[in-house]
Amino acid sequence: MSDASNSRYEPHAVEARRQAAWRERDAFRTPPLAEEQPHLYVKPSAPFTSGNVHIGHVRSYSIGDAYARFRRARGDAVLFAFGFDAFGLPAELGAIAGGESPSDWVNRCATHMTGQLQRLGFSFDWERAFLSSDAVMYRWSQWLFLTLLEAGLIYRGTGTVDWCDTCETTLASIQVEPGGTCWRCHNPVRLVELPQWYLKISAHLEENDRRLEELAASGIWDEVALASQQIVLGRLDGIEVELSSPEGSFLSVFTPYPDALSEARFVLISARHPEVEMWATDPAVMEQLEQVRSGGWERSSREAETVPVIDTGRVLLAPDGSPLPVLVSPVVDSRFGPTAVLGIPTQDRTDEVIASRIGIEAPEIDGEGPGEGDSSGMDDSEPAGDGAGSPAAAAWPGTRPAVRYRAYDFTISRQRSWGTPIPIVYCEDCGTVPVPREQLPVPLPLDIRPTGTGNPLAELDEFVNTTCPSCGGPARRETDTLDCHFDALWLWVPACVPPEAREDSLEEIFALPDLRHWLPSERLVAGSDSGNFVFDQRIVTKALRDIGPLAFLSDGEPFAGCLFHEMVIRDGRKMSKHLGNVVDPDELVERYGADTVRLAVLYAARPQRSLNWSDSAVLRCHRFLGQVWEYSQRTLATEILEPAAAADEEAPVRDTSEHLRLKLSQWCENAVKRTTEDMESLEMHSAVRNVMRLFDRIKDFEKRVLAREQQLTRANRDALIEALIVLVQMLGPLAPHMAEELWIALGREEHGAQTPWPGVSLEVPA
Repeated sequence: MSDASNSRYEPHAVEARRQAAWRERDAFRTPPLAEEQPHLYVKPSAPFTSGNVHIGHVRSYSIGDAYARFRRARGDAVLFAFGFDAFGLPAELGAIAGGESPSDWVNRCATHMTGQLQRLGFSFDWERAFLSSDAVMYRWSQWLFLTLLEAGLIYRGTGTVDWCDTCETTLASIQVEPGGTCWRCHNPVRLVELPQWYLKISAHLEENDRRLEELAASGIWDEVALASQQIVLGRLDGIEVELSSPEGSFLSVFTPYPDALSEARFVLISARHPEVEMWATDPAVMEQLEQVRSGGWERSSREAETVPVIDTGRVLLAPDGSPLPVLVSPVVDSRFGPTAVLGIPTQDRTDEVIASRIGIEAPEIDGEGPGEGDSSGMDDSEPAGDGAGSPAAAAWPGTRPAVRYRAYDFTISRQRSWGTPIPIVYCEDCGTVPVPREQLPVPLPLDIRPTGTGNPLAELDEFVNTTCPSCGGPARRETDTLDCHFDALWLWVPACVPPEAREDSLEEIFALPDLRHWLPSERLVAGSDSGNFVFDQRIVTKALRDIGPLAFLSDGEPFAGCLFHEMVIRDGRKMSKHLGNVVDPDELVERYGADTVRLAVLYAARPQRSLNWSDSAVLRCHRFLGQVWEYSQRTLATEILEPAAAADEEAPVRDTSEHLRLKLSQWCENAVKRTTEDMESLEMHSAVRNVMRLFDRIKDFEKRVLAREQQLTRANRDALIEALIVLVQMLGPLAPHMAEELWIALGREEHGAQTPWPGVSLEVPA
């Protein structure tokens, strides 16, 4: 390895050799269960089958892979595998554009993306990879739907969707153009009311909230991930008070402004409040309420200036006897959830706008006016805390501390054909009937070809027409499909299932010891836009804990730790094909090699910061790896200066560089200590810099020695080799192809998964 032919760094040849060796020894297969060995499950994000891996994927998987390799290098058993999120609108649109079935589209995309990821050398257990659109996998979604439905956590309701009359189809928000027109036909889009399936999350909001303090204390949930959970939860602290009407009706109302109760001018009720109809007794008011509920308002009317506000004509009485008009508006939901709140114009910009619209004069007060938050009411005001004991609250008898959450139940059904079929049939005699679990999966026809118009699934008689599982009579299948967000609720579990057990029933799978061994995931590594997914995964985990299948997860947390990295941007803007600023990872790998690309995305910025892409990081890392390679090869070929025989046998040969070797040893020890801490906390950018710094010091050591000696002595060469071995070991998780190649060149044996971490002795597999 040290001859002249290897002196030049050729990344493609190195990477081809190492990847072939990894395949030959099945290096990244998930190890068998062994309780005595430390073990962990590193969960990467599940990519959409979008057709190509982008640089954001490379960043995410480079962080997760470096951590997985680091833990293997320390002797831990690691599960590192993932699945493709293959259902949903992106795949459907891709299939429409390509004139093929979504099934063919996602399979082709998954094959191509797998090849890209393998060329990058990520250490996934590919035997455990899966597509969420495979029937054996989407039966998980159907099983989960039935399980939550039986527990009362899924229910049927009505909700508004964007609808194009021309295309006769619902549209996702990204399909609605800025002017409120359809992406396909460019005709106007309106909001309509349709029956929907909803996931009930309110039962576990408080527990998700309580657990945040414990997650923060664990030290392995980073600040971005924790902040995302707080944002999705939308906790608001304040007070609530019971108010009465002149007719004797009562309503509990909330406010986050306990020190401004006397400035309240109206009460605002959500259109989804369970008691709202008590306040809409007038037929004209009820008609307006039904119009709001059915989406009979302009799609653009979502701001405080234009959102529907209904005056019920009723009032509630403040403690001083002043009347507070009772209004109904959907603007409440995005701010406080389905509740009733006091309107205080002096404190809140949204309340000020609504007061102005209905002709309520705000009181004049000294000091600052309402906050300058946006008109949606989603301001960043600090929680009020326990304000029940404030002087203002004391004037309102019966006030008590209260909490509200912005998070609320959401629809999980879509009027589209490429998704998990909902396991429900409709029978004229039996009504709505769940499909029995033993009949899962309800198969999705794979030859459907959506065009963007209508729902092909609803037009397919052989799918729609079926028999009732209850009475055996004729019935019709539900033709809505589950949103891919619902699929994501379980995508963290199947990697824990041995491939040979995937055909088992879900009840058998949840009883496998493998799940108890690997769960919860020790670390999730995902993009900062994953907050909603993780929040709902935490909700559903707690539900399945209470129901029974995940009872062994006593705290109801799917992830013990979580790291959310920020996006990759270029020229200060998010990368997108539309802006023409996309970086193609394939081109980078072809030009510089996989190790350079991986090292560059780790080096450029800490995970919690946006990575503003530039070629300088790639060039810096490529130059560094080339220097390490060439320096190592040159050192291995260096001739050793043997000490000359002393003229006087009794006169000892003086070693003038012993203190330099001691200094080099200290540099190595400090580098290992710091880099270990960085790798444990997933601060990969800092780990890369530590390794680069150590390389500079290794070169400095040689320079100082050669300033004293004509050539390296055996002792100094050995010290140099030992330092390079430490350097290569720390490079192992970061630039694994080159590191393992140099490890072997430096006379070390090939290991099962990779190079060991400094100070760790790994057994060579038989």
